[in-house]
Amino acid sequence: MTDISRATQKDVARSIGVSDMTVSRVLTGRGTVSARTRKKVLAAVEAMGYVKNRMAGSLALSRSNQMGVILPSMRVGIFPEVLAGITQELEKAGYNPVIGVTDYDLNREESLVESLLSWNAAGIIVNDFVHTNRTKKLLEKAGVPVVEIMQLSGDPIRQCVGFDHSAAAHALVDHLLAKGYRRFAFLGWHGTQFAASARFAGVRDCLSARGHSLIAPSYFDAPPGVHEGREGLTRLFEKTRDIDAVVFGNDLMAVGALFLCDELGLRVPGDLGIAGFGGLDIGQALPRKLTTIRFPRLEVGQRAARTLLNTLAGQSAPPVTDMKFELIAGQTS
Repeated sequence: MTDISRATQKDVARSIGVSDMTVSRVLTGRGTVSARTRKKVLAAVEAMGYVKNRMAGSLALSRSNQMGVILPSMRVGIFPEVLAGITQELEKAGYNPVIGVTDYDLNREESLVESLLSWNAAGIIVNDFVHTNRTKKLLEKAGVPVVEIMQLSGDPIRQCVGFDHSAAAHALVDHLLAKGYRRFAFLGWHGTQFAASARFAGVRDCLSARGHSLIAPSYFDAPPGVHEGREGLTRLFEKTRDIDAVVFGNDLMAVGALFLCDELGLRVPGDLGIAGFGGLDIGQALPRKLTTIRFPRLEVGQRAARTLLNTLAGQSAPPVTDMKFELIAGQTS
């Protein structure tokens, strides 16, 4: 296991053979330090993942009751429920969740991690395994419990709580193939939305293994939303109508596509099969329940929070917690 002791200013100074005062001068920008020494200090700070402790003096000796929670979005239906689960468990234990939203910007995530650590957060919950090199270093050297959520495929820094998105995609594709669908398209958020990217890869790989391919466009680069689902399916229809099933990277886009099909007089299922990911309430409240994969979002938040709390209490916690998923057959396929 990675050493979780948090680097101090004294550690930085000792590692390069300078005084604490010299390191302080470099970090505060006060006082005279040679360019060569400044470069050595900054290189050591970077290598050791050092973060200045803003809770100086006696406060620094006390454990903070703040827990950092860094999520990529609060617009997506998945994450508000995840946050609700986290908040429930932390507040019962007397901890205050301090929430940061990255908007899927890894550099912003890095700034939020550094800020939380500088205020002595007792633990951090962060989305996914994909971080900047500096964020990963900061988390590795944080000296506090770190739980990454929503993914299983990767190498967690401490512990992770999430789902196997590739296995979920395979289960969904096999369900659609069993229903007789053969000409597939995928529409979903790509780029830095890593869970949707994993779902896309899973759909593509499963179809390939079964002797089928995805019909272009294989993705639609837009944030998840009802309007984006309508727009994505509109663009797809402009390119081809030679499809009988569309898999969406999230339920909100799938719902938007269903609305468009109703307006165009297309039968779902019949003329087109539609499926999503997420298991959101909106998809299950429609006259025809959406075919989708349900992820237990509230439970993920609860388990992630309990993992932090158990680690702080000195109890063992598994490095990987698979929360499983559920295929909802629905009536849109």
